[in-house]
Amino acid sequence: MAGTPTLDAPIDQLLTVETDNGVLCKIYLGVALFFTGSQQEEKRQAVLDILAEYRDLVGDQLTWTTNPTTGKWKKLKGFDSYITPFDWLPNYGRGEWEFVYHGGKRRSDADVHGIVVLGKRPSADERGQLSRLYCQFPIDFFIEREQKLPALVQRWCDKLKPEHGYSGFWLGQSYGYEDTDEAKILEYKFGQRFPGIQINRFSTHNLHGHRGPKGVDWLTILSDSWLERLGGVESVKEAMGELPVLEYDGGAILRAGPMPQLGDSEDPEVNATLIDYRRVAAIIEPIRIKDHPGIHAPLSPNYRHERWFDDAEYQAWLARFSPQGGQP
Repeated sequence: MAGTPTLDAPIDQLLTVETDNGVLCKIYLGVALFFTGSQQEEKRQAVLDILAEYRDLVGDQLTWTTNPTTGKWKKLKGFDSYITPFDWLPNYGRGEWEFVYHGGKRRSDADVHGIVVLGKRPSADERGQLSRLYCQFPIDFFIEREQKLPALVQRWCDKLKPEHGYSGFWLGQSYGYEDTDEAKILEYKFGQRFPGIQINRFSTHNLHGHRGPKGVDWLTILSDSWLERLGGVESVKEAMGELPVLEYDGGAILRAGPMPQLGDSEDPEVNATLIDYRRVAAIIEPIRIKDHPGIHAPLSPNYRHERWFDDAEYQAWLARFSPQGGQP
């Protein structure tokens, strides 16, 4: 890395950050669903239904996948040019399973197209890691489409019945360089400047998601069991006021305003657009994880003056919309 990453450019120039290692990060629309029952036929079929719909929406943009047995990367000449989950998942048997698809010229490139699903084996006490499905779209993908993202997410939730989840603007990571000092510094700086953007580390979220959602997004998805801890869906609707609550079979989606927002800590007027995020955050505060661990390992000595998302920093960042104002 030639120097410390900065975010001095205008936002339209920050949608993609490219380095000598390829595309390090991109801003896109993301959807994450955390679910149970990965060994059940109906849940696997729900995953395949969602994959089929995602393939129909963006399939020609997917250029990489992984071997379901070895995890090795495979270059695609078309979605069906290599074995797909439609071929192997229905008869997979018990145990952990995973598939990965994404776009981009290089295998490691962050890209605005991609879908990843990890089906975890349930733990003995049924309180272990949740399974996860997440996917991404270009930020302007739904502008000219009759079907909008909230309706799509609502239909997917009807099928999969997640425990919780979220959707909005995310910072997408490289597939291979996400743990470099450069990437960690950039993630931290993006998160501090643009509060509306989601900074993820799904391997860590999986370990703690059974304890509750990590925070708010433009769309915040809660199953009936989590809604009950907030007083029930009718109580949540009352607290949401004019903000939409989209119900699905097994839960509801809390929508923080008409459009997803990035905010900008350097522009108070832009940052004021996050008021609805703060309103939803206050509603879900009782069930939000307060002690989620950090998502970054320490930086190398060359960057000892930089900051990263260690435990304290990430917990404060997750609390950025809470009534405590950034205090975990």
